[in-house]
Amino acid sequence: MAVRAARIFHVNSNCRNIERSLGFYRDLLGFSASTHPLPDRPQPGGAFGLDEVLWDGWILQGDLGYGGLSLDLLEWKVPPPGGEPPRRFHEPGFHRLCFSVPNLDEILASGVPILARGDGRAIIADPDGVPVEIEDGPDRRVEHVVINCRSLASMNYYCNVMGLQFVFVDERPQPAALAYGLPNAQVRIARLKDQGSDFHVELHHIVSPPMPAVRPRAANDVGLFRMAWSTPDCAADEAIVRAAGSVPFTPTGELSVGDHLPLLLVLFWPGPDGECLELIEVPSARTPIPTS
Repeated sequence: MAVRAARIFHVNSNCRNIERSLGFYRDLLGFSASTHPLPDRPQPGGAFGLDEVLWDGWILQGDLGYGGLSLDLLEWKVPPPGGEPPRRFHEPGFHRLCFSVPNLDEILASGVPILARGDGRAIIADPDGVPVEIEDGPDRRVEHVVINCRSLASMNYYCNVMGLQFVFVDERPQPAALAYGLPNAQVRIARLKDQGSDFHVELHHIVSPPMPAVRPRAANDVGLFRMAWSTPDCAADEAIVRAAGSVPFTPTGELSVGDHLPLLLVLFWPGPDGECLELIEVPSARTPIPTS
């Protein structure tokens, strides 16, 4: 049984300096800063797997506004930013976000670090070294997220538990030197679609070189950490998540994202390859989420 969640709302990326990262995602890539989640004081952080939490953040959006996927950009204050983004491109878990942009050549000519480049697309590094894929497109949007998985069996979890729609799977190992910066890299790919938007999830099973073990990541580690769904009933979906064998950090609970914004009901848990997944309760699937 799949969760009642209506759509994926955002993917979270943690940075060391929010203003510096806004210079990249807002000023260079051209995404608009909308909601400013800024809690007024530290609060219990059990939902994140942390003792106490406080952050400064911005929700950034493309040309589709709330109709498209948002980037949840956070600079942690309590605890401070830690860890490092994946240094080996074939680590399990979140690898990169892919952005569609109408000015690819202009961005690449700006002096941004280019990790790999192909026809009509490139992988660049944000100010913290987090890999970001950009590709030519008619508008500006977050197009998909790449999750490195130890097996394409992770596809069953995302379809059967999280309710994503199957698009295709290619079981044949494909050369992936561009994406992974490794001349002999080979990958098997499954593509899934969010039911409530045009956003896609790509699962990449790295056939070679051998994938390392899952590296535990904390909620304040720099780089991609969470992918969040909106749901009309967080507690009911929690029961479905638990029935699938997943163990949330804490039961569904309240989270403040600032005195200027309503309290949220949220749930966080590890996905099948160590990536953190999140549910956020909203009264209606169409209600914008002022989120963490």
